[in-house]
Amino acid sequence: MGRLDGKVAIVTGGARGQGEAEVRLFAAEGAKVVVSDVRADLGQALADELGGDVAFFRHDVSQEEEWDAVVAFATERFGPPTVLVNNAGIAYGAPIAQHSL
Repeated sequence: MGRLDGKVAIVTGGARGQGEAEVRLFAAEGAKVVVSDVRADLGQALADELGGDVAFFRHDVSQEEEWDAVVAFATERFGPPTVLVNNAGIAYGAPIAQHSL
């Protein structure tokens, strides 16, 4: 029995680096995991490697409408998400108050 049995996680930026490590750990601990990333090649390869409890969804976190789509995908595939890891990084050179949604 894993510490995350019964959990459904979305890990943004999950195709490589820290996000990939989180996906691997969550899956090893029993979670069903959606790998969310713009790198479809790496994300799909990771999901294929880890098997049926891990699925890839191409998701650009900077696009508001894609959030609804990734949540719908997770819900349809595994059930309602219970964990969100906001790992994806986007670098813009301005104070946060100057950014749009």
